[in-house]
Amino acid sequence: MILSRLNKNLKEQNWFAVLLEIVIVVIGLLIAFQIDRWYEQAQENKREVSYLERLNENLSGDLRGMNLNLEFYEKVFDYGQLALAFGEGDNPEATNWEVLVALFHSSQIWELISSPSTYEELKSAGELSLIRSITLRNDMVYYYGAGFERYKQTIGINPPYRKMVRGLIPNQIQNYLWENCHETEIDTQILKNCDPAISNEQAKEIINNIIEHPDLVGELRFYMSSIKVGLDPLKEQMKLSKKMIAEIEDQLGK
Repeated sequence: MILSRLNKNLKEQNWFAVLLEIVIVVIGLLIAFQIDRWYEQAQENKREVSYLERLNENLSGDLRGMNLNLEFYEKVFDYGQLALAFGEGDNPEATNWEVLVALFHSSQIWELISSPSTYEELKSAGELSLIRSITLRNDMVYYYGAGFERYKQTIGINPPYRKMVRGLIPNQIQNYLWENCHETEIDTQILKNCDPAISNEQAKEIINNIIEHPDLVGELRFYMSSIKVGLDPLKEQMKLSKKMIAEIEDQLGK
């Protein structure tokens, strides 16, 4: 219709009508383009909201896990300090059984498993730009990258001390320790003291045999140092997680 009128006006050299038809066509194209853009933007906003909701869920789960992980490793560290005090000849105020329990519990590890699924999906799909907040994007890159890498290189190690000390504690005693001094509730490890399974003299003999291992005290010292150094990165990850959750919830209007 428009083309036929345009052709007619051209033949009649009705230049005003020609210009008017061209303006109408251009305006129509601009309106169609804008409608398409509005629709595309609406779809992008919808996907962003979906990603933000899932990121919020992932980070909230991480934060719960990190809180439990922090409490766990603070206990491991305390047990390690007691074991080191004995190993370095400081004569701590503890029974031989308590020292033996400390030597065992200071070998405990608990891998922290984060939930990076939404972030990895954003990366693999090339849709990180959907997250309009540059601050949030940068925080995510650090959090899921260098942040957790620092944890893995400190608290997250599997220390040689673990294998050493468990190779020196008699199996019967270890079974007792697992059954009475350690609990697992869903995904949470609980370390606790427990009643002695052997006499004071028997416990003394076992801990002396453990401490006499030439590399054990040094490896325990290294593991405790790693935990001490790693507690700060863990706390920083928790702080960053809270910051991102607050920003996401602000964007979601929660």
